[in-house]
Amino acid sequence: MSAWTFGEVRAVMQQRDVRSLQSLAGDVGAGFRRRALAPALVYAVLLMVVLIAVLAGRGHWPQVAPLMLLFCAGMVGRMRSMRRRWLGIYLAAVTLLLLLQSPWSGLAPAGVERVALVAMAFALAQVLIYTVRLLQLAQELQLQANDLDDAAILALLPPEAAEDARRWLAGDDRKVAELRDVVSLSVLCATLRSPGTQRRRSRRELLR
Repeated sequence: MSAWTFGEVRAVMQQRDVRSLQSLAGDVGAGFRRRALAPALVYAVLLMVVLIAVLAGRGHWPQVAPLMLLFCAGMVGRMRSMRRRWLGIYLAAVTLLLLLQSPWSGLAPAGVERVALVAMAFALAQVLIYTVRLLQLAQELQLQANDLDDAAILALLPPEAAEDARRWLAGDDRKVAELRDVVSLSVLCATLRSPGTQRRRSRRELLR
């Protein structure tokens, strides 16, 4: 293979030095996932609780169910800014499970186990549904962010940040750290506000 000419090397270097605000926006989808979803460790703990419930057997479901419900309530609350009514439903379910385990409740142990199973299944399904919705929304946000060019990103920035962006494009790196944060948040907010039936429905669910 022949060696590169000086002109070819220079062209490659110039191409690498081309600046774009798109590069400052970063991975908008990943940033949204970090903000919206619970940390991976929380999902791992939830999986551990599920495994404990499975291994312990149905006889211990009434004891494990309140813990799982409270854990799922915290996760769903983080993912969708849960209103008080949903928190009240979870707390009512936990209280009901505790009351049903009392001897004077009159419900047979098999019935208590079925109630515990239904409650755990509902809580886990809600966590799964909102996790999938957020992952889909993050992917959609990233696709829309990738379609923004520098002119569109400049229009999203506040006047002072837009001036800093123009100076950065001209080669001034003094405020690149602050500019990266502003650009990333501006692009994220713009994509969240953009029209689209799927996004509007997802946003309504998240903000309910």
